[in-house]
Formats: sequence, structure tokens, C-alpha cells
Amino acid sequence: MNRYGKLALIELHRFWKVYAALLAMTLVSQAGGFFYHLRTYMNGVHRQMAERGFRTYQEYREVFRGGETFHSFVSFAEPWFSGPVVLCAAAMIFYVFFIWYRDWLGKNTFIYRLLMLPTERLNLFWAKLTAIMAFVLGLVAFQIVLLPVHLWMFRQIIPPELGISESIFAFVRNHRLFQILIPGTFPGFLVSYGTGLMSVTVVFASVLIERSFRLKGLFGAILYAAACGTAMLAPSFSDRLYPLELFWLRFGIGILLLAVSVALSWLLLKRKITV
Repeated sequence: MNRYGKLALIELHRFWKVYAALLAMTLVSQAGGFFYHLRTYMNGVHRQMAERGFRTYQEYREVFRGGETFHSFVSFAEPWFSGPVVLCAAAMIFYVFFIWYRDWLGKNTFIYRLLMLPTERLNLFWAKLTAIMAFVLGLVAFQIVLLPVHLWMFRQIIPPELGISESIFAFVRNHRLFQILIPGTFPGFLVSYGTGLMSVTVVFASVLIERSFRLKGLFGAILYAAACGTAMLAPSFSDRLYPLELFWLRFGIGILLLAVSVALSWLLLKRKITV
């Protein structure tokens, strides 16, 4: 366990600079873009009030339209708001592959040093999986922390007469992207992130198949990933299952694929990949 912890810390340390850059980009893009759209809206309001001689925001609201919600302002700033989230997700998907292939890159390949460590090789698998999930959950937690900051900014800049009060929970329920990132229920959380965990183990197993058999392994990895994807999607094509039955069938298939992927990775690391 101690060696597994050290391996996990190594994986976390090797990506922390890029990870910090992703967090900084998310903060600057969302806060900056949101602030810009809030100020642009208020500048337009003040211009219209000056042109029409309105003295209060209430007069403006009665002539033009009802108050704006936090969700509507986020929609105005959508590219600045959702763009970093999508970019971070793409970076994590890329890193699921790169976290393994990076060890084989360079003249003095780092994978040889890792495989010769006096520890169970499966610990290397768990350490990389732990790093990926920690990075993903960290990005989600960072976004959860940012949402109240954005809401506070909204309430500070938009007068109560022009802004309709809205909770963070209401915003998450109404925003498609954040419904996926922050499921409203614990079962929903298990489904979303359990599926993600299973998918990462399938990718890890596919990478190790390719690394073990090279060109033949490439086709094997593609076939394995395709088979896993087909197995997960197959229940969706049945119209004879009730929603609860469909849920438990997918859950069982997901657990099975996760177990198979871990076992296959362990066999490849122990018996096929050598130094």
C-alpha cells in the first residue's frame, strides 16, 4: 500500500503543472467572460435608460422585458463558460492514453524503471487509475467551487430589479453540461462516474494489449474496446426492458467489464510486458 501511494504521488506530480494550467484557464475564461457579459449588459441598460430618461431600473424592466436569471447570463457567455469545461474533458481523455504512452517515450524509457520496482506491477495500474480519477474529480470540485463565485458576481453587478434570484441547484438542473458533471442524485453520480471509471479501465487494458503485441496488439486493442462499447450499448436497443431493469443490466455489464479489464491488465503487466 505504501508503494502504491508513492506511485500515485509520482503520477500526480508528473501532471500537476498542466493540471494547474487547466484550472487557471477555467477560472480566467469563466470569470472573465462572465464579468464581460454582465458589464456589457449593464452598459446597455444604462445607455437605454439615459436615452429614454428612465430614472429607475424598475422603469426599464417594465418597458423592455422581465428580469434575467443567472442561467440566462451563463447562456450569453456560453463559449467562455462551457468552452474550458469541454477543453478540460478533452485533455483528460487524451491523458488517459498519454499516461501510459508517456512512459515509453524518450531515450531512457521510464517504464523500465517502473516495472523493475520491487512492488506488485498491478500497483502501477492502480496508481495511474487513481491519478486519472483524482484529476477528474478535482476538476469537477473546482467547478463546484466556482459556481457560487459566479453567482455572487451576478448578484453584485445585476440589480435586484433586473436579476431573478436563482439557486445553484436550479442552475445545475437546467444546464445540460452541468447535469452531466454534477448529477442531482447519488445514483446518478454513481452511474456517470462509474461509467467513466469503467471506460478508463477499458482504455488502460486496450493500451496494454497494444504495448504487449505491437501491430497485432493494435488491432486487438481496437477489437477489445469495440466489444466493450458494444456490450454497454446493446441493452439500449431492447424495447422489452423496463427502465429499472435496463439500469441494473447496464450496471452488471459495467461491473463485469471493469473486472475483466483489471484482470486482463494484471495478466499483461505480469506475464507479457517485460523489461
